[in-house]
Amino acid sequence: MKKWLFIMICFACISCGKKEYKINGIFTTPDNTEIYLIDLGCNDTLGVTATKDNKFSFTGELEEPVYAYVGYGKTRVRFILEPGEVTADIDERQVYGTPFVEMNNAYHNSYYKCDAERNVERKELTAKKESISLKEFNEQWESINEKYLAKQAAIADSVAGANLDNLLGAFAMVDLANVDSDRFLERYQECSDMVKNFKSVSDAHKFIILQNNTAEGKMFTDYTIKGGNIDGTDVKLSDYVGKGKYVLLDHWASWCGPCKAEMPNLKRAYEIFKDKNVQIVGIAVSDKREDTMRELEKLNLPWPQIVDAQGTPREVYGVKYIPHLILFAPDGTILKRGLRGEQIITVISEILSAE
Repeated sequence: MKKWLFIMICFACISCGKKEYKINGIFTTPDNTEIYLIDLGCNDTLGVTATKDNKFSFTGELEEPVYAYVGYGKTRVRFILEPGEVTADIDERQVYGTPFVEMNNAYHNSYYKCDAERNVERKELTAKKESISLKEFNEQWESINEKYLAKQAAIADSVAGANLDNLLGAFAMVDLANVDSDRFLERYQECSDMVKNFKSVSDAHKFIILQNNTAEGKMFTDYTIKGGNIDGTDVKLSDYVGKGKYVLLDHWASWCGPCKAEMPNLKRAYEIFKDKNVQIVGIAVSDKREDTMRELEKLNLPWPQIVDAQGTPREVYGVKYIPHLILFAPDGTILKRGLRGEQIITVISEILSAE
């Protein structure tokens, strides 16, 4: 924290007006491969150059830092471009050199280290699952999750609070939205217009409002998908939800690897709960209908599917990432959001056992 504040003080001392930046690039690729420098804020091309001997460079002037990427096609790195000299190592997906870049690196390493530590604890808990009760397993899983969410929230909140009017603060706000939505809403009121208008921040604010309106404990919000049934007829969410069964709604897409990786867990859940008043329903989002249908033939899923939903769940329920599972009670109340992996079976089992 002290390091970040010190760097910010140093940065604040830079005088106003245009200043020169220089990017020294490393990229193992054939000579004369075109490299692009793009301002992501306005999708403007700041420069184009070519590689020679696995190196490239850019120079230019800026009045203020911008969110940029440098690279070729999908092989690129994103960073805060500011006056000064940086090294962009595309091979290693690293950028280093200027104050904002170094601050962001330090922040990123600290924040995402928590993910790795959380995964270690989750694997250790899963390994002893058979030796503890279902209730103990769920309690410990939630405890692990809450511990690391709290750590990440503290890190993101600290950086956001010290950078309410710059891009580093915007990055931290995006992360804060993912781990502590209530704190995000509080910090959002303090942010400069620049941070509020940063697209990922404004999107996060919108989705948190939607998620609060469709949070656990709230009654479901209905919607209609035109042609959403496999046979091309219209379908409503209420055709399944609120009809007297528990409904596990799986948001997925044919192009989503993690979604398909979750399918074995869903198939196990289907076999366990198919005769216990639980129905699984798939809903394909942000996907071409023909691609969804082709993937369904491969997956051979035994539960009903809603296709061609596109962005409707996103606009109604704030579904930002997939896979995203929502569990509804028989009366349509939202019980759980964001179930994954072992949680799918253990949480549903616990709910059913409490009836």
